[in-house]
Amino acid sequence: MVLPPQRRARGQRAAADAQAGAAVSAARFSSLRGRFLLLVVGVFLGVGALSVAGFLRVADGIIESLGAGYAKQYASQSRGRILARIQRELVLAQKLVASPLLRQWAADEENPELRRLALAELDSYRELFADHSYFFAIDRSRNYYFNNAENEFAGRELRYRLDPADPTLAWYFATIEKVDRFDLHVDNNPQLGVTKIWINAIVHGEDGAKLGVGGSGLDLSAFLREIVRSADPGVEVWLSDEGGTLQGHPDGALIESNATTRDERLRKTVYDLVSDPAERDRLRAALDALARTGQPGDAQLALTVEGRRRLAAISYLPEIRWATIVVVDPAEVVRLETFRPILIVLGVALLATILIVSWLLNRLVLARLARLTRHTREVASGNYATALAVDRPDEIGQLTASFNEMTATIGDYTHNLEDKVAARTDALQRANTLLEASNRKIMDSIEYARLIQAALLAKPAEFARLFDDGAVLWQPRDVVGGDFYALYADGEDGCLLAVGDCTGHGVPGACMTMAAKALLDRAVAERGMHDPAAILSDLNRGLRALLESGRGAGGDNGLDLALLHVAPGRRRATFAGAKLGLWIGEADGTLLALKGDRHSIGYRRTPADAAFTNQPVALRPGQRHYLFTDGILDQNGGERGFAVGRARLAEWLRDAQHQPLAALAATLAQRLADYRDGLAQRDDITLVAVSLDRISHPSRSSA
Repeated sequence: MVLPPQRRARGQRAAADAQAGAAVSAARFSSLRGRFLLLVVGVFLGVGALSVAGFLRVADGIIESLGAGYAKQYASQSRGRILARIQRELVLAQKLVASPLLRQWAADEENPELRRLALAELDSYRELFADHSYFFAIDRSRNYYFNNAENEFAGRELRYRLDPADPTLAWYFATIEKVDRFDLHVDNNPQLGVTKIWINAIVHGEDGAKLGVGGSGLDLSAFLREIVRSADPGVEVWLSDEGGTLQGHPDGALIESNATTRDERLRKTVYDLVSDPAERDRLRAALDALARTGQPGDAQLALTVEGRRRLAAISYLPEIRWATIVVVDPAEVVRLETFRPILIVLGVALLATILIVSWLLNRLVLARLARLTRHTREVASGNYATALAVDRPDEIGQLTASFNEMTATIGDYTHNLEDKVAARTDALQRANTLLEASNRKIMDSIEYARLIQAALLAKPAEFARLFDDGAVLWQPRDVVGGDFYALYADGEDGCLLAVGDCTGHGVPGACMTMAAKALLDRAVAERGMHDPAAILSDLNRGLRALLESGRGAGGDNGLDLALLHVAPGRRRATFAGAKLGLWIGEADGTLLALKGDRHSIGYRRTPADAAFTNQPVALRPGQRHYLFTDGILDQNGGERGFAVGRARLAEWLRDAQHQPLAALAATLAQRLADYRDGLAQRDDITLVAVSLDRISHPSRSSA
């Protein structure tokens, strides 16, 4: 299909407009103002998210604290309500069993007059009890008297005889046997068809003997409705005796089950309601501790109930030996929505702050920078005649003034560019000539220093005279370096081998090697070679004295040194080291490392009287002895840029165990080059390896 020319033109203009709009949008967001806008939005969202997260964390702590206080207060209120309800009935029950008339009748039940008066008094107590019922059991006859709120059993108060063989009457015989004053018990009485909280008070005779049990009860359903089921949302009230048996719970089926279960071991306890075993143990310990005191008390702990975390407050009632346990869900008691107005105020305040700061920044900074940017475009197009007004003496005003000066300077340079270029070119050529001359002098000096340092090192011919097989790897980081090695002949076949690492690299390090070598020569000449540790001590004192006068406020120089002395006759060898060690390669490929002392030589931190240790070296056929500085260990490389380290160097030496030492230097140099893989050398590297299987017979000399 071919479009008409007009429609093609309109399509092309729409595409061009879309591209232009995209370019403007991209330019807008690539500008400082656009990026600042995005930054402000990002900061607002980020700070807002952090603020909300912090607020929620703080709110959780507040809710937790409020929930704990609420649980404790609710437990105390529940205890008060229970005591207010039960204590009145308990006092009445205790007054009933303390009645002289009833105690007399319990001792003489067959007396008709006493029976009439006693039943009348019991009926008066029935009117006073909240449940309007009573019971009275006489132990001698096992007769059980009862009447209820409807006065249903008037004239026939004797309901039945207590039969020990009847399991439903086990409560009575347990009370007579175990209770001294009173007991509260949730029980189901099938004979009467009543489930109550029974207050069982003991009737005592004049001689203290137990004559029977009397009391009343509270209707269980009403008790639960008033005390347990009236809890607020998110709150549960449990009632427990001192053994943990559940006596009250919002789930009435649990209480009914406990009331009809005679075996106490099968009754539900408060511990069965807690999911975590450790929390069950803590709850048991808290109840036991409160029960042991025998006084009113409180405890708080966290429990997991039905898989959810709850806060529990325990309030102990010593009067009835029960405990109220208030279990609170903090999130239900104090809802997070309560804090929503605070969160809204914080968000609005944060947004207002960011908007005000953005407006001020745009007015004071961004708008002025935009004006300066437009002026730079004019200068870039070649218009040097315009100048911006400096409206404020702040940093942007100073920048504007500097830009005006720069514009004027550029305009002046543009008109006089060729003359200035020629003058500057001539000046650069003269400076370059002087620089090349200075560089030649410096390189000549460094080359001369290299020759001097090379003259101080042991000669290959000296090694060849003393050792059948040996290797020297000496690689200064620069043209010259701070590492050196020396060899001193001792008698016909003895020698002293030294490897040192001085402070610094390049020319400073080379100067230190010269001073250290001179002092080492003097110490060997004065002390002899048989005591390497004493040589180190002499060298330490001498180098400290030499460097003390030249040390500045921050300068501290010295060296690490290893000495290996082979006594004439090759019967024994002695090693001493200042930070540097000795490695011994056995014929079977194992490596033994002797560590040097932890002192360096010549540094301020090394005492002038620092002592060094001689370490005997056992000589065996096939051994190889390695002295080296830490430069080879610290060289980094490999895939991850790690240092060579002791383990990798030991592996390289074991790989070269069966090749002559004469080839070891080249092998190690190649391994190091491969490992560095183009990375710069970090430190001066020196390694000297010798075999002591046979020593030539040189004259005593120093190299």
